[in-house]
Amino acid sequence: MNNTIGSTDFRMQYFTIRELMQRMDDEQLIGKRVLRKQWNRQKQMNFIESVLSGIPIASVYFDGSKPRWTVLDGVERLCAIEDFVNNAFPLKDLNLLSPDYEDKFFRNFPFAVKRRFMNTPVIGYVLTTELPKEVLELIFKRLNGEYEYDA
Repeated sequence: MNNTIGSTDFRMQYFTIRELMQRMDDEQLIGKRVLRKQWNRQKQMNFIESVLSGIPIASVYFDGSKPRWTVLDGVERLCAIEDFVNNAFPLKDLNLLSPDYEDKFFRNFPFAVKRRFMNTPVIGYVLTTELPKEVLELIFKRLNGEYEYDA
């Protein structure tokens, strides 16, 4: 194991929200909510409204060097999606979507809208090389600012 990272150590991979949620359900994807400042509910709702409106999701970064991947960047986005799909909150204070969706939980959305949401593409960058914790900390800080990395 070396202490440097090169351009070939990350591979780009396309996912759907459904695939990422399945990985989380199967515990193949680890994202620690407690590591970072959590998004409040309004920020989660705004993000979900953006996704439902067709605004592309920012790339998510993973440490995929072990069988169980760790989220390096994108925990808040993935947690917002997971909470919404699990009906933890309805959408409120909408700005982009029709008022018909106001106060609706995921379970209340039409099948076609839920299917489109679950099939939304997400670009991921997967670290394929096992790196020392110090290098992972540096990558994490570059992606996230000065939050602490704890894998």
